[in-house]
This record gives sequence, C-alpha cells and structure tokens, in this order.
Amino acid sequence: MTWTDERVAELMRLWEAGRSASEIGRLLGVSKNSVVGKAHRMKLMARPSPIKRGTTPQVRRVAVAPIPKAVAQAETAPKRVETRVAAPAPVQRAVRAAARAHGKGPNCLWPIGDPGDQDFHFCGAPAIPGKPYCDEHCARAYIVRNRSDSQAA
Repeated sequence: MTWTDERVAELMRLWEAGRSASEIGRLLGVSKNSVVGKAHRMKLMARPSPIKRGTTPQVRRVAVAPIPKAVAQAETAPKRVETRVAAPAPVQRAVRAAARAHGKGPNCLWPIGDPGDQDFHFCGAPAIPGKPYCDEHCARAYIVRNRSDSQAA
C-alpha cells in the first residue's frame, strides 16, 4: 500500500476532525497501525489515548506500632567468642595390602570397626577363591535370589 497525495490529504483532514485511527483506517482501507505510523512520521499532533483508565485506589498505610521501651532498651546477648581448635591429624586409611600381609594366600577383606580408629582391621580369615571374603562374610555380603523371585520381578 502506498500513501498517495490524496490519501495523505484525507488522513490529515480526518485526523484534524478528531476521528480515531481505526476509523480512519477503515475509511482509507488500511490498518489502524498504518494510520498511526503515518501520522507519527508526518508529525501530526498527538492525541490523548481514548482509553479511559480508572484512578488507582489509594492504599491506606497502616501505622507501625511503636516499639515498647522494654524491648528497645533490652541488652543484647554478648557476642560469642569462637575458640579455634586445631584439626585432627589425618588418619591413615587401612589398605588392602595390610589385610593380606598377615597370612599366606588371600585373606578375607571384611572391614571390622571404624576406619578412623586405631583398632580398625580386616577379618583375615581365608577367603573363598575368586571372592574377597570368607564363607561367613560372603553369606552376609551376597544375597542369593531364587529363580522364581527373579522371574517375578
């Protein structure tokens, strides 16, 4: 769509007559935005928005209650003095080689105790070939499932 001299003259006449942009657009066969854009580029006098906005309701402020004197003058607790304690020395973790060192052949590597304690150790009983544990600890470590259980799952 091109703005011919006749269309521009009609736009100016309708604009000054106070017609809305959508009315002018309908009469000229163009969109409202096209009319607004052309009027802006021609620097025609801007008009207030036809949309009437309601006034915003005034919000009443709630008065803040004064702080009671007893609370305002209360003493605060003394600041905590932090005492710094040196970090404990790092504990050497027991290694697998230590468990194997006290017997011939592979021994059970089931841990007994807390690895951070001095008396931490491994079971040390003879291990089942191909497993890291003895008979007793293999029974605790490995759960044998029945065939019917595995098929039901």
